[in-house]
Amino acid sequence: MFGKLMKYELKSLLKGLLPLYGAILAVALINAVMASFGIGNSIDGLPQVTAIMLYFGLCVAVAVVTFLVIIQRFYKGLLGQEGYLMFTLPVPTWQLTLSKLLGAVITTILSGIVGMLSILILGSLNINWTLDATLFVIELIVLMLVGVAAMILEIYVAMALGHLANKHRIAMSFVWFVVLQTVLSFLTGLAAMALGYSPFFPVFYANLSAHGMMWMMILPCLIEAAVFYFGTTWILKNKLNLE
Repeated sequence: MFGKLMKYELKSLLKGLLPLYGAILAVALINAVMASFGIGNSIDGLPQVTAIMLYFGLCVAVAVVTFLVIIQRFYKGLLGQEGYLMFTLPVPTWQLTLSKLLGAVITTILSGIVGMLSILILGSLNINWTLDATLFVIELIVLMLVGVAAMILEIYVAMALGHLANKHRIAMSFVWFVVLQTVLSFLTGLAAMALGYSPFFPVFYANLSAHGMMWMMILPCLIEAAVFYFGTTWILKNKLNLE
């Protein structure tokens, strides 16, 4: 059943994005061909400056549409009319939340991959790969994945909290998001102050490798993602208030 949930979720998420993916890669290829042949004025009547502007416009469109689709799928799928059907399925609530999260993360990754492919089409990268560089790239990818998951789950829990209100649920979701951001900022500042006053932290920080720094950024994101995931699941399971 979980596999069917994921298939349905990805199909719904990517339906509007696949044409944009194709468009951004095609426009990147057009720009690359124009640059390689030194065409500065036009290609088939399309000015190069227009092609470049179109490329950047599509990049913005992919980012905005990805963000909006992720929010829309969670809101309509679990908090709107579709929620009546979803919560009658023979699956636990945590799987419903997980399917939304994984679908959102996969969609975000695909959008990022398409963006990177378009950049590779536009130019070339010469990188001297070493084991250390490979490990750093893997850690960077993990950080990006965990960071994206934490950000998405923060939006989810804010929407779930906002939906507990009887009126103005969208506005209350935004209010809860601001509250959560304020609390996170306060806790981050408090932790930084506590570490700054610790007599052991300066020595520990001075001997910390680049890989250690990466994991110091990954672990807080993991904790944040876990708290928001279980918070969202608990609200959906125990305090569900559908439209």
